[in-house]
Amino acid sequence: MEHCKQHWMLNTPILRLILSCSLPILPAVFLLSAYDLFETGLIARLCSTHLAALSFSAPITTAMTGVAIALSIATNSWICRIKSSVTPNSCITDKNELKSNVIRALVLATTLTFILSILLYFISPTLYFLLGTQSSSQPAIELGMTSLVTTYTEIRLIGWIPLILVWQINGILRSFGHIKQASILLVTWMITKSALSYSLIGDGQCSQLLETGIIGAGYAHLISDTVFALISLGIIIRELGIDKHQILAMQWRSTLKQMSVTGLNASLQQLYLPITIGILTFYIASIAEDKVALLSIIFRIETLGLFIPMVFTASLPGLIAANWWAGKIDRVKALIIQGVIIITVTQILLAGVLYFYAESIAAEISQSTNLQQYIKHYLIYVPISFIGAGCTMLAISSLNAIGKSANASILGFGHKIILILVFAIIGGWTASIPGLFIGIALAHIVSLVLVSKLFIRKIWWQDENKAQTPYVLCKIPNSEAQTQVNCK
Repeated sequence: MEHCKQHWMLNTPILRLILSCSLPILPAVFLLSAYDLFETGLIARLCSTHLAALSFSAPITTAMTGVAIALSIATNSWICRIKSSVTPNSCITDKNELKSNVIRALVLATTLTFILSILLYFISPTLYFLLGTQSSSQPAIELGMTSLVTTYTEIRLIGWIPLILVWQINGILRSFGHIKQASILLVTWMITKSALSYSLIGDGQCSQLLETGIIGAGYAHLISDTVFALISLGIIIRELGIDKHQILAMQWRSTLKQMSVTGLNASLQQLYLPITIGILTFYIASIAEDKVALLSIIFRIETLGLFIPMVFTASLPGLIAANWWAGKIDRVKALIIQGVIIITVTQILLAGVLYFYAESIAAEISQSTNLQQYIKHYLIYVPISFIGAGCTMLAISSLNAIGKSANASILGFGHKIILILVFAIIGGWTASIPGLFIGIALAHIVSLVLVSKLFIRKIWWQDENKAQTPYVLCKIPNSEAQTQVNCK
C-alpha cells in the first residue's frame, strides 16, 4: 500500500473492504484488550490489596497508554496526508523527505514523553494521596498503599518512552501499508508480555516488599516494552533505509506545527478516560472504599468487550479518509452504516454470552466472594450498552479521519466526562455500586443521540462537491522550502 488513497480503497465493495482491512489486525487488538484483563486476573488472585493499588494507578497508566496512542494517531494521520496521491503537475513528495518526517516524528514524540515522565514522577505521589490511597480502613494501609502504587508508577514511567516507540512505529508501519507486519509485531509483543506477567506477578505472599504482584507486573511492562521498542526501531530503520546523516538538516518547527493540531485533539480524546477513571476512583473510595478494586476489573472487561470497535478505530479511518477526500461521500456513509451494523450485532451477541455466563465468569476473574457479586451485576447490566460505546468510538475515529477532530473531541468529552460521570454518580448516590453500573450503561446508550446528531450534521448533510482535499506538506519545485498547500 504505497498511498493512503488508493484505487482499490475507492472502488472495492464496502463489506469486502472492511473485512480485508480489519481481519489482519483483529488478533492483535484482541490480545491488546485481553492482556489488561489477564493481568488484572493474576493480581486479583494474589490479593485485594494489589488489586486496589492497580485501580489507584489506573488514571496515570491509562493516560500513559492514551498519550502513546494519541501520538501514534497524529503521526499516522500526518504521514497518510503526505503520502496521499497527488497529480504529477502539482506537488511531489520526495521519498527522502518522508524518511526525515518519520525521524522527526519519533524524536519529537520521545522528547515530549521524557518531559511528561519527569513531570508525572514528581506529582504522582500527591495525586495518589488525593485519590484516597491513605484513606482506606482496609489492611492495605498497613502495607503502605501510597508506596506500593507510587513504586509501580515509577517503574511504568521508566518504560514510557519504549511504550511510545512501540505504538509510534506500529502506526508508521500501518501508514506505509505493512498491516500484517504491524499486526504480527503487536501479537508477539502481547504474548511476550503475558508470559512475563505470568512469571513475575507470581502467587506468593501479598506484600509490597516483594518483587511480585503489581511490582512484578510493572517489570513485565518495562522489559517487554523495551525489548520490542528496540525490535521496532530495527524494523523501521531497515524498511525505510534511514541514514544517520539525515537527522542533521531537519526542520523541527515544521514537524511540530504539522502534528500539533491533530496530536492535541487526539491527546485530549485519549485523556478523557483516565480523567473519568480518576474521578470515579475518588468517588468509590468515598462511598464504598472496599470496592475500589472493582474499577480495575470493570474497565478492563469493557476494554475487552469493545475490541471489535477498537479494530474499526484502527482500520476504518484510513478508508473513510481516502473516500472522503476523493469526494465519495456515499461510500463514506456506507462504510459508517456497515460499521455500525457489525458493531451492533457483535455487541448483542457478546452481551448475551456475558449475561448467561456472568456467575462463572465472575468466579474466574476474582476469588473474592465480596467482589464476585458486583462483577456479576456489571456483566448483567452493562454489556448491552457497549453498542453505544462502540458507535461512539467509531464516530470519534471517523470525525478525526475527515479533519473534524474538534467535533470528535467534543463528542469524547460529552460521552466520557459529562454523561458517564453524571449518570454514574447519580446512580451510585441512588443505589450504591449497582446503581453506578446502571448509570454507566445509561451513559453509553444516551451517547447514541450525540453520535447520530454529529453523523447527520457533519457527514449526511455533506454534498459530494463540498468534500475538500486535505492539506499536505509539499516541496515547492526548484526550492528547498516546504509549505502546507492544497495539492489539488
